[in-house]
Amino acid sequence: MPTIQQGARGTIDLLQDLVVQEMMKKVALLETTARPLTTILNKLEKSYPTDTPEPQHTEDELLPNIDLLNGAQIAAAVNLTVDNPTFYLVGDILHIPRTGENMRVTTATGINPVVVRRQVGTSMPAANLLDDEVIWILGASLEEGANSRAALNTLEVPYTAFCQIVRNSLEGVGTQLATRQLGGDFQDQFEKKLIEHKRQLEYFFKFGRRDRQVVNGENMRTMGGFNERIRTNRYAVDGVLGEGEFEAILEMASEFGSQRKIGLAGSRVLRAISNISRNRMVTVPHDESYGLSLRRWEHQGGVLDFCLDREMKGETYGGHLWIIDIDYCMMRYLRAGASGGKTSKYQGSLYCKRIEHIQANDADRRKDEIFSELTPQFIQERVHTIATGIDG
Repeated sequence: MPTIQQGARGTIDLLQDLVVQEMMKKVALLETTARPLTTILNKLEKSYPTDTPEPQHTEDELLPNIDLLNGAQIAAAVNLTVDNPTFYLVGDILHIPRTGENMRVTTATGINPVVVRRQVGTSMPAANLLDDEVIWILGASLEEGANSRAALNTLEVPYTAFCQIVRNSLEGVGTQLATRQLGGDFQDQFEKKLIEHKRQLEYFFKFGRRDRQVVNGENMRTMGGFNERIRTNRYAVDGVLGEGEFEAILEMASEFGSQRKIGLAGSRVLRAISNISRNRMVTVPHDESYGLSLRRWEHQGGVLDFCLDREMKGETYGGHLWIIDIDYCMMRYLRAGASGGKTSKYQGSLYCKRIEHIQANDADRRKDEIFSELTPQFIQERVHTIATGIDG
């Protein structure tokens, strides 16, 4: 006996099995979109192959020309104890910025004391010197007919980076793959896994710790990130950021390296900088922004382009400002792919590839993998700066 219905039919009367399901093909994925460090390096194509899993570079610098006095001295003192007696040669002219006095080195053996003749020139008399008095080494002044001076050199310092293997897999059984889906199919799962993979790379580039261990008889390497690499230029604010402190951070960051640098920070730090900017920040033109939303601050030492990094959050990293000299950064990849599957690049990347069909031959399933073996290289860590403890 059929079901009888009187009057106009509404949707409540419809057999739901006969109703067409309208489903968006694209699954809405909740994610933080900012991966500024890897994005910038990728945009600039600053990724280079390496023939070894432990690529090296060497660093050098000019002879130091600033030192500190170790202990106060009276105006008549000529035997000076300094922090670094190896910096000096006979004939060097030293300058004391606080008093304006110049003095000439008469004896320098590489150990304390450094013997000097005080009051070179007559314009500035000798004065008492303070503990930790700043000393500038201006250069040599030698008499006529003098012999050549001893050679004083700096030595190159090697630095070794470790390529880390980062792998992420996705897998589906044959029946599931053959089932028609309105969303969330194998390609969608790959796109999601790719985002997760790129997020992991960004994390390691920032927070990785360089390490090598033997696991199951094989080397396991972990890449070193930016936070570990930068040891010298670290400025602890530990409170509300004032204009004077911000200028000190900019001065530290601009002492070495390029004139244009990138500042990565979370919303708390950028809000603090905005409070003292007095409308000095402007939007960076699109063709100079690496595809990111950047705000530019021009200062005496150069240009700093700020980028909001949504992963810089929480009690610790929410108060960090990382100033990065992109000209001294690169990615080094050993290979992108492994034996046992067809490899294909994504988005033109050379350092990360999709390896297809790596499941067992008799398995009724499909398994693909995203594979990277790479490391960042941050050259000359003193061209970069990290400020910490910034409150909004």
